[in-house]
Amino acid sequence: MLVKLFLTLALASLVVFLGLLNSAISNSREVLSKQKSEDMALFIERTGQYLDLYLQNIRNILIHVSSDLDDSLLADSANLERILRSQIERNSGLISHLFVLLRDGSVVASDQLFYDVVGHPELTDIFNIAYKNPGLVNWSEPYYSPLQVHRTIAFAMALKDGSGVVLAEINTSQLTRRLNELLYRSGQGFTLYTERGNIVSYDPYSQIVPYKPGTLPPEMDDHFSQALTKLPEGVSRIEGANGHLMAVKSERYELGWFLVTLTDESKFNEAGQSLVVRFLTIGALWFSLLIILTLAISRHFTTPIKRLTLQMDRVRSERVSVPIEPIERRDEVGKLSLSFYTMMGRIQELLQTVKDNEERKKEIELQLLINQIRPHFLYNTLACIGSLAKQHRVEEVEETIRSLIQLLSYSLGKSEYVTLEEELLSLRSYVQIQKVRYGEAFNYAANMDPELSQVLLPKLILQPLLENAIFHGLAERGSGNVRVRACMEDGKLRIKVWDDGKGMSDAQIKELLGGHFVAARDANTSSSLSGGKTHGIGLSNLRERIRIHYGPEYGLNIRSEPGSWTEVIVSLPLDD
Repeated sequence: MLVKLFLTLALASLVVFLGLLNSAISNSREVLSKQKSEDMALFIERTGQYLDLYLQNIRNILIHVSSDLDDSLLADSANLERILRSQIERNSGLISHLFVLLRDGSVVASDQLFYDVVGHPELTDIFNIAYKNPGLVNWSEPYYSPLQVHRTIAFAMALKDGSGVVLAEINTSQLTRRLNELLYRSGQGFTLYTERGNIVSYDPYSQIVPYKPGTLPPEMDDHFSQALTKLPEGVSRIEGANGHLMAVKSERYELGWFLVTLTDESKFNEAGQSLVVRFLTIGALWFSLLIILTLAISRHFTTPIKRLTLQMDRVRSERVSVPIEPIERRDEVGKLSLSFYTMMGRIQELLQTVKDNEERKKEIELQLLINQIRPHFLYNTLACIGSLAKQHRVEEVEETIRSLIQLLSYSLGKSEYVTLEEELLSLRSYVQIQKVRYGEAFNYAANMDPELSQVLLPKLILQPLLENAIFHGLAERGSGNVRVRACMEDGKLRIKVWDDGKGMSDAQIKELLGGHFVAARDANTSSSLSGGKTHGIGLSNLRERIRIHYGPEYGLNIRSEPGSWTEVIVSLPLDD
């Protein structure tokens, strides 16, 4: 009877479950495809707005340069080069090189020495694009520039009096980086190409696009690029590196360029697979409930099973802490009762462990959040900026404000994890502020293996170590050196913070990792590294934070030679 009842309920549930699963998968794929198409349309719209603004900025640069050129300036090559170089410095995100073709056929470049040494054979022909539409800004097809060592595009404008041509080569790598920022999602890619089918920009590291073997940086496969240029406007389908891709092609932009966005269709399958897993989980829970229900209906047959069912009911009501008494029997019912007893004991242990870890993690994260913005540090930095402003040290004011903004933006960011490269950039901003305040009281250097730049790690994990090195390690000496080095050792990420300060004894290291020692912090505007009161985050909390995130095999170790040096070593996994 028990088996028949269970099979009847299971068969009916299976039919309903499969029907719901099929309907849900079909609907989810359709909705996801529509959502992806809308996202790509939004990206295309944003890109069009960005390219219009991009063209306008380049026009303004060329118009501004041409308006400054008079006969006396055109005759003074050195002064002309200086003006061109200043324009490059102000607009390095847009253009890489500026050139002026004089009436006598000579060329003045923003970096004349580099141009004279490397040369630019195609430049003479490229100047001719300025005469396609005299008085307007004209642009070329993509071509290889030996000065940039990659393909670029030139924008040129003829001077009104026919005295020459102003030409700018754009920074295509910055353009690609900006378009990547607008796209901002994995499993996607884009290609920007001209009306003639020449590629302007694409993501050379997208995993969904086929590339030519043995090229660095990766070059797009010719057959694939030709297929892209022949796509109709709107949504279509194309074969990618690992399967079919959904392609959305834009209308023709003002520059005469087209944009194709690509999405890996396997992402749709992944969403479907995720939905299947959820349904299977629900199904597993439902069939488990069927078993319990069937046992409950048949519990009147045996007293031991009834007792066991009652204990299960208490667990089902989330009363996990209720003590479970095993049934003292030597048959299958006794074994089932003993297994259930053992399982519940293990669950209670695991729940208590999870509860303890969550409480410890909350305490550490709360303390970290409180210390992300330190009022004294902010007050002293603003006071320092005010002092620099009174001294009319404008460049240092700008640099300090920029570093403070970067540091605050980084500290208040919503993401809990950041790349190693971003963490080191925040340290550089912090060091710049301290350098302005304390001058050359300490030297700072940081380096890492390039392949580790995108490894993820918890945010603000290195700043307490740098602060300890500066305000504790170098405090007594008043000066010294601090080095940060990131490398891979024994399959782990090792980040080493070294200083040549006063060092520590073994007893001090033990006390430090025990949580009683705190990092020295600045609390007034003294120029001394040791000035002011101290407060901060214990390094034991930092070590505990790492272990909660990654496990006991990772953490923080300290090596030191008293009176000579100290090195703090952080161990993290390479793949989180």
